[in-house]
Amino acid sequence: MSRLLDPENFVAEKLAWHQRIVTDPMLSVGAKAVAGLLLHDLNSAAGGAWRGQGSMAASLGQSDRQLRRHLADLQEAGYLEIDVRKGRSRTNTYRAMVPELVAEVAEKRTPTTAQTVQNRTPASGQTPENRTSATRKPDMGVRQFLYDPIRKFPAPAPRSTAPSMRRRFPCADLRHLVVSLGGEGAAASYLDPASWDPVDNRILCASDTAVTRLTELAGRLLRERGVSLARRAAEPSQHRMAA
Repeated sequence: MSRLLDPENFVAEKLAWHQRIVTDPMLSVGAKAVAGLLLHDLNSAAGGAWRGQGSMAASLGQSDRQLRRHLADLQEAGYLEIDVRKGRSRTNTYRAMVPELVAEVAEKRTPTTAQTVQNRTPASGQTPENRTSATRKPDMGVRQFLYDPIRKFPAPAPRSTAPSMRRRFPCADLRHLVVSLGGEGAAASYLDPASWDPVDNRILCASDTAVTRLTELAGRLLRERGVSLARRAAEPSQHRMAA
């Protein structure tokens, strides 16, 4: 048997619940990751957490089948209670549970521990109202919703998987020559940023490094075709244009 987390001490109990799962050698890493994701959604006022399985699987990089197996492992170990809600656009309810073994250990206090509680001095047993600012403990009755900052944090923009449309050098035969000698990387780095001067049959490179590298790669073959290499003149700055 397992019990639900105590709503009066919910934050401390759900952190202890997660720590117990993380240190459980019988659980897989995937099941522990699922528990960590649910930790931030647990709501003491609402009595559980809601999250679609598709969203959970995508967030953890797991397949739907793997996610269901990890949820079943947490449920069988007594750490989770799943209320299945059937129907379109309806998500399951997940409630954190304390296994019976852990609950019994917490309830079985040793005589020494009980005696220590009974023999407290008036100074150590003072009421919260008489505590100083240095000794006052946080009020655990004030519910702390750890999931609010996570929900308000903007989700990362989806990365496009479409190939980027890069500008290519206009003369396809010259580009093919450079690719055959230096590869696609050399053409993309040194030739594609250059411009073509059809009047002088000249490649105007964007940098001195590009002129040097293209000369080393295909200088002789370019000269045989009557093509020369030169550095493109820098464009005037906005300040000079305004002057």
